[in-house]
Amino acid sequence: MSHDEPDLLKENMPGPPLAVAAEALFLINLMILPGVGFALLMLLWLFKRRHPSPLVRNHLQQTVTVSIWGGFILVGLSVAVFLLGGFDNPWSWVIGVLYFVCLHATLIIFGVMGLNAAILQRPYRYPVLGPRLED
Repeated sequence: MSHDEPDLLKENMPGPPLAVAAEALFLINLMILPGVGFALLMLLWLFKRRHPSPLVRNHLQQTVTVSIWGGFILVGLSVAVFLLGGFDNPWSWVIGVLYFVCLHATLIIFGVMGLNAAILQRPYRYPVLGPRLED
């Protein structure tokens, strides 16, 4: 193990607590308390978006942006599938549920990767939806 890597067996949480909290709230919004997790993430962003640590700002910006875009995409396309196909059409349900589950699972996987990066004190960019990292 190199000297710049945190020893995860000795440290409870080597990453900045605010970066880890942002990623945890992203996952809470997706899996445990939708809406509540989003509201708490927005409050965290509102009060800490100008934090002196670039790593904390990175994780806050990524999670907030992907939460907003991901929510619009999940809800918007799900509604579009049902409006175009009809609620009584079984294929609308097959396509709608498959789409929702696949995109939702993908966001969860990316959220776990973001949480891992926060714990390891590394910046992270969510694929496709995440804003570009500052140089």
